[in-house]
Amino acid sequence: MSKVTILQIGRKNWMNQLELPKNITWIYLRAGLASDIKARMKQGKIKSFDAVLVDDPLALWLLSDLRDYLAPYTVFYDETIKIVDPRVKQFTKEVCAVPTDFSQPQELLRILPKALFSGQYGDKLFPFQIQVQPRFKGKVTYNGHENMCLEGEYGSSFKPLLNWSYNIRVDKDRPVELWLEFEKEETCQCQLVLRVIPEGAVTDIAKTVIVSEEEMREGAIVLDQEMTYMISATLEAKGQGRLIVGNLHQRWTRFQFGKYLLGGGILHDRHRQELNYFFHPGDFKPPLSVYFAGFRPAEGFEGYWMMRSMGTPFLLFSDPRLLGGAFYMGSDELEQGVRDTIQHYLDYLGFDQDQLIFSGMSMGTYPSLYYGADFEPHAIIVAKPLANIGTIGNRARLLAPEVFPTGIDVLHMQTGGLENAEVQELDNRFWDKFKQADFSNTTFGLSYMKDEDMDPTAYDDLTTALYYSGAKILSKGTTGRHNDDSTTATTWFINFYRMILENDFGRKG
Repeated sequence: MSKVTILQIGRKNWMNQLELPKNITWIYLRAGLASDIKARMKQGKIKSFDAVLVDDPLALWLLSDLRDYLAPYTVFYDETIKIVDPRVKQFTKEVCAVPTDFSQPQELLRILPKALFSGQYGDKLFPFQIQVQPRFKGKVTYNGHENMCLEGEYGSSFKPLLNWSYNIRVDKDRPVELWLEFEKEETCQCQLVLRVIPEGAVTDIAKTVIVSEEEMREGAIVLDQEMTYMISATLEAKGQGRLIVGNLHQRWTRFQFGKYLLGGGILHDRHRQELNYFFHPGDFKPPLSVYFAGFRPAEGFEGYWMMRSMGTPFLLFSDPRLLGGAFYMGSDELEQGVRDTIQHYLDYLGFDQDQLIFSGMSMGTYPSLYYGADFEPHAIIVAKPLANIGTIGNRARLLAPEVFPTGIDVLHMQTGGLENAEVQELDNRFWDKFKQADFSNTTFGLSYMKDEDMDPTAYDDLTTALYYSGAKILSKGTTGRHNDDSTTATTWFINFYRMILENDFGRKG
């Protein structure tokens, strides 16, 4: 496990009372002057802290002088501290300080270092990697990367119904959390059985974890076994009726401190569909830049360093569904979650819609335009725009089967069908909203492909729809098909971003 540096500022040194994990470099200071901390950093050649623990309210104000040394979500303060001073409140907002339960400090020191790793990782086991028990005589339907559906009798007591063909490897230094997509009728029940097999063992099972429906609905399943091991997963069921099983997601856990990244969050709906988000406060000055990740088989966030280089506060979204995303559409509940999250951070920053930019590339262009119609922001910046998702799915069947075959999964997932009526329904879902929006105060930056083969009419359709809207349009075409010359398309995407930041918000660099 990599070394982490933790600064504690408070009344008593925890190191004298608790057992510290071996990978912690521990620095303790009583609440005093910021110069004391800087002196200790210089003495120990420390450039930054992985975490700062504060159990003294006076220390929070002290830390405000160290703003440049503190990464967001790395200041953890005792949740019993009542912050009254408006200056301290503002500081804690600007560094996204985390109120934390300090009642069990030994447990906190056990899990916190495990959550401070760099990077991110997540993937999934797909429905077609599921094997159904031969004894099950009911109906089984596989729907690509979307799900599998079982209908029939499962018995009067829990019995194994299906298992995943591949195990999940867990490193002792990287505990994981699991999330299973499933839906069922009330007439049947299911539970997930996880068998922990030590690495290198053939038949030894160190532990069996049974996770009930209620526990699965409460949140992700966190597994932290202090050893390297394999997880063998089985779903058991009883009763009768319909059971739908989707992807089994696994990701490195940060426990209660975030998803994928410190401070990261996940939106869920009643169908157990997920969308991920992460907010970075930047310099707390306008605008708020919202970036939607493109098609991404690996789970986690995209564009962090690119958006951070802009200097603005930014909000990342990613879509872990299907093979690499489902264009950020979903139930009313899930889509409202996206809108509520964006509005929450606008309010958090004290900004309005004129201080908001939506952006994305490829698959990420669709939500930028789709949710942009809800907010009518200052700017929408997209590279390789896509708008007719129904048409994309339809073209994947015969006209362009090798361009984006996942489009068929998206079409079926969002409409429940694959016929012309569903194609038109999904296309209209976008245009009915987009054409009603008032973009008279919005600037569009469109970096498009001249030989677009995924959604050939998207650019023309967008410019036609915007012709009489009063919107300002900046566009640049690049020779090639959708997946060609991403470097040039991305360069123009960034150029549009920097032009708008400099001309409209006075930001340079």
